[in-house]
Amino acid sequence: MGVAMRMKHVTRGGLLMVVCAGLMFGHGGCPTADPFVFFPDEALDAAVRAAISKPLGVLNRIDLLGLRTLDARGLDIRNLEGLEYCTNLTYLDLSSNAISNITPLATLTNLTTLNLDSNSIFDISALAGLRNLQGLSLCDNAIADIQPLVTNAITGGLGTGDYVVLDIDALDEQGETVDVPFLEDMGVNVVDCSGGGEEE
Repeated sequence: MGVAMRMKHVTRGGLLMVVCAGLMFGHGGCPTADPFVFFPDEALDAAVRAAISKPLGVLNRIDLLGLRTLDARGLDIRNLEGLEYCTNLTYLDLSSNAISNITPLATLTNLTTLNLDSNSIFDISALAGLRNLQGLSLCDNAIADIQPLVTNAITGGLGTGDYVVLDIDALDEQGETVDVPFLEDMGVNVVDCSGGGEEE
């Protein structure tokens, strides 16, 4: 009886190892974490599916590894949840949407070009660690604090030859008188897109 029980446990253990090995060779890994990705925002989900040519079926993290560019302009996107798994993105255009929270972008460390124009963003903390950024546009938002961009530059990100486009008129005093000059001293081309920035 005891031998039979031990054999039963060994068989189960062996089966589990075989199943896990099969999943690993299928790039799924042993199911210690959910490999599936869900985009609550239907517009973002549709944009990602179109970009990876997978209109139907469950999305998983492997599907998203090949996604390097995503143009999702003007789609009324409100929720970026799920985008944090698109870690190989280098180009991302989310302009003219209704986004306020950009936290999921914090994991997209391969981004070189990011356009967030015409949204409802006020907190850009998620951009502090995106040290591969070369071009960033933040026009027509509600951003007063650009300290995360200073952190980005200090830690080896934004620098000579890179550009940032933003509404300087909307910045707080620290941003306008200290942070913008600092970025410029670091070699960043800071472009003012404020409505009143151009003279007749």
